[in-house]
Amino acid sequence: MSAKSAKSIRKGNVTTSKASNKRTQVAPDGLSVEAQKGKARARVRAFVFSVFAVLSGVMASGIWGVDGKFSFWVDKVGGTEVSFTINVGLIWLALTLVFAVMAVRQFFNGAAFRWRRAIGLAAPLLVFGLLARLLDGTTANLTVFLTNTLSFAIPVGIGAIAGIVAERSGFLNIAVEGKLLVGALVGSVVSSITGVAFLGPIGGAISGALISLFLAILGLRYKVDQIIAGTVINIGAVGITSVIFQRILQPYREFNNPVNIDPIRIPLLSDIPVIGPILFSLSPYFYIALALVLFFTYMIFKTRWGLRLRSSGELPSAAGTVGVDVIKLRYRAMLIAGLLAGFAGTFISLGGTGGFAENSSAGKGFIALAAVIFGAWNPIYAFGAALTFGMASSAASLLAGLGVKFPPQILGSVPYVVTIIVVAGLIGRVRGPASAGQPYDQG
Repeated sequence: MSAKSAKSIRKGNVTTSKASNKRTQVAPDGLSVEAQKGKARARVRAFVFSVFAVLSGVMASGIWGVDGKFSFWVDKVGGTEVSFTINVGLIWLALTLVFAVMAVRQFFNGAAFRWRRAIGLAAPLLVFGLLARLLDGTTANLTVFLTNTLSFAIPVGIGAIAGIVAERSGFLNIAVEGKLLVGALVGSVVSSITGVAFLGPIGGAISGALISLFLAILGLRYKVDQIIAGTVINIGAVGITSVIFQRILQPYREFNNPVNIDPIRIPLLSDIPVIGPILFSLSPYFYIALALVLFFTYMIFKTRWGLRLRSSGELPSAAGTVGVDVIKLRYRAMLIAGLLAGFAGTFISLGGTGGFAENSSAGKGFIALAAVIFGAWNPIYAFGAALTFGMASSAASLLAGLGVKFPPQILGSVPYVVTIIVVAGLIGRVRGPASAGQPYDQG
């Protein structure tokens, strides 16, 4: 072992020892410093949940007896429709009880309470309650609302997995937006030229991988600041795709006339009344996204590859001492992340939108990064966050489409406000991989 490696290991041991000593310092009440901080954060969360419970109770009392009108497509979209009404006050009363239970459990269970999961369960009910109140008697079709929610979550959810894989390895992957945009463009062009549906997603995935490789070379070989490099790629992607769209795709529309990947109906399951048109008549992208969530959750947390990936993002010096080639692992993680992000981008242009449009990613890559943080770098939680974002976006679109006199941007901003609160640590601790974004010398 080289002197440099030994010095690095000693430094790592000292750092770990200091951090361990800091965590194990005992306060007068018998709790460690870290346990005290966790208890304080739990009390703050309990207070926040109790405030939401009070506000929901006030809302329920103020609109008791007001009915919300909704409908579902029974057999297929545009087919037989069934309508129903529900007391909006009951929805807010249920929200009051949910937030009250969350506050009580958070107060008594402390840091052991899984508050992210609780927020994930309460958020859809909160969005639905706001939607019912704002509609004010206007009938809304929930089949369209829910299918739009799931469709929105496809590029965001897959993009979030791309961010998780890269950052778990120790590389800050903020260029997801640029990869989505380029993937959408390349996917549309490849599909238009070849006339073969499945070649579009393959072309988009390859383009994302190439961009990701370029970003990895900048960050790993030349030690360029990963945030700056990712920002440059995002800005460059917007400029390059805009020029190509205006100079080539608009004059020569045959290059932007792809074979759309239409929704599929799963036999038998799609015939289930109400549920079938919502869950089993969707784009193949959605089912692929679900498979990717389960696959990468297993790979990251249950396999040796996942252990090496996480150790490279947390303490690469320790991973290197046991024979892990951290640099090579990060290159591979970035290639996987690029494939995922480029593939996700192709949904934007091939998922029934009729081709590529200028700046069509519309910030979904940045929303994916917010889902990564909100989901604590866990694919399942991140996809749940993507669904929450999708529900808020779908609600805003629905309100605008029905002509409801309420700024839809306010409702659409709710998930972002919650994410800012989470990132700021006001209701809990959010900590990503310790070495993400830090240059590493293999030695």
